[in-house]
Order: sequence, then structure tokens, then C-alpha cells
Amino acid sequence: MRHFLDKLKKFHGQYAPWISLGLGVLARGLSHKSVDFAPKAVAIVALAWLLSLAVSRWLHVPAEGARESRLRYFLRTVSPTVTILLYKNVLFFLVPVWFGSANLGSINIVVPLFLALMALFTCFARTYRELVLDQPRVRVLWTAIVLFAALVPATAVVAFTSPRTSIVISALVASAVAWVALAPGSSLFSRKGLKSIAQISLPVAGLLGLAAPLFPPVPMVCHDHGIGTAMVKRKLEGRASHFPSGTSRVYAWFEVTLPKRNRQQVASQWYHEGVPVGGPLRATVEGGRKEGFRTFSYHTAPAVGSWRVDLLTDQSSQLIGRSSFEIDP
Repeated sequence: MRHFLDKLKKFHGQYAPWISLGLGVLARGLSHKSVDFAPKAVAIVALAWLLSLAVSRWLHVPAEGARESRLRYFLRTVSPTVTILLYKNVLFFLVPVWFGSANLGSINIVVPLFLALMALFTCFARTYRELVLDQPRVRVLWTAIVLFAALVPATAVVAFTSPRTSIVISALVASAVAWVALAPGSSLFSRKGLKSIAQISLPVAGLLGLAAPLFPPVPMVCHDHGIGTAMVKRKLEGRASHFPSGTSRVYAWFEVTLPKRNRQQVASQWYHEGVPVGGPLRATVEGGRKEGFRTFSYHTAPAVGSWRVDLLTDQSSQLIGRSSFEIDP
């Protein structure tokens, strides 16, 4: 058994994370058609969490001198390894998914960068074990973050929720499960225990809900965007980044993908020299289309200078896509 586990760990350390990263990149590429892969990642991390939790609760190390069956020993020794492998692989898988919804140069790139650093840190096996795996509270916090990152896209796919609602629900579940993993067994289902769950989960969910503008709108993805001078059958024409003064009208065009049967309100906000021009222009985008959903807005007779158009989620103001252009003198 020990020899088998050693071989499994060696293979995993060398190849498995990069296989998962490749699968994540592939899933990101295929998300132009669908993002329904997300619940599978949640199923894997949920299985890993329940396995680890069950073993730690009910399969304690036997007393000195006590005999232990081979099956019990197998479950008790293998389950922590399996849990570690699953969470590490899912983390590598999720990184490209979160990067796909983020915008380079925006504050929302910080979240996928943080997940990428977590994934990279797991490659330093000794340090990762000493600072995370061997520290029960740190390990639970670490896995709670991975569970949250997997739940956000899955909630949108399964429950058709908005990005902010997905963040709130995922934070509630992840923080509640983390409390269950650390709480004494005697207080799990008591009134005091349920009150403790609420005291921890509700503030965490509320805080992350307020911080939603800092998150990418996972799993919503902006596949293409641009500025042009005309729209013909929802296709942008005259695309460019510079236009001469006196241009009569410019269009900001975005191609967005979101889960099947999902409808979300979005808003286009125009900026001139960094100052908002007019109010947000609202529209509705729908998921499940093979070619994505195309939405646009326009501005008449734009003034000379630098312009920017942000496509945002209507309720949480999460950045979906951004286009910039110049009106030259």
C-alpha cells in the first residue's frame, strides 16, 4: 500500500497538475459554446471534502496495541492523499476558467492571479505540506477558497443566478462547510452550532457580495469586442481604434457567452477622458447561443480625445469587457 501511494504521489507531482491545467485551458476554449462543465469541478471538490471529513470524524487512529482491519487502514491512509490530489488538480483546472472572465488591466484580474499563485504554491511540495497541509485551520481555509472558486461558476450554471448572487451563495456554502470541518462533533447540529454557522457564514457572504465589483463575472465571458462606425445584422463594420474628428457615430460592440437558459442584465458605460458620459445604457444578454450573444451601444458625434466603453453586469457592476478608442484632431 505504501509503495502504491508513493508511486501515485510521484506521478501526481510530475504530471497531474499540468494535465488539469491543460483541461482548464481546453474548458476555457470550449466555453465559447458552453460553460456547463462547471458543476463537474464542484462535484469533485465536494467528493474530496466529504471523504476527508468523514474519515477525520469516524476513522480515528486506533489506540496503541489495538488491531485494525485492512479496509479501515486503507480508507484512513488513502483518503487524505486522494483529497489533496483532487483539490490540487481542481485548483489548476479553475485558474483558466477565472482568467477567461477577467480583464487584463482591470482590478478583477487580481482574483485569478491569486488563484494562480495558490496553484503554483502547491508545486513546492515540502513548503506546501508544512504551511498548509499540516496546519488544520490553514488547510480548511485553503480548501474553502478552492470550494468557493468552484461553486461560483457552478451556481450560475445550475441555478441561473446573477454573478453577485453566485458569489453570495458560494460564500455561504464554503464558509458553512469550513465551520463544519472545524467544529466539535458534539455541536454540529445543536442550536448553538447552527447559530455559530450563521454568525460566520452571513458576514462572509455579505462582505464578498459587497466586494463583487472586484471579481470577474464568472462564468460570463467576453469573447470579442470592438469599436466601429456601423452595425449590419449585429456585426461590427469599420472597426478601428482611431477615428477622425467629425465622425458622426461610433458603436461599441461586445460578444458575450453565459450559461444556457441564463438571462442577465448588462449596462454599457461610456467615458471621455476618464469621465462618465451620460448614464449606463442597459440591455439583456442570453446564454446558450453557439455564436455567443452580441450587444452594442453607440455615441453620436464623439468629441476629440480618449474614450472608453465598459460593459458591466447591471446589479453588481462587474466588468465583462472593455473597449478603448481615440478621436483624433
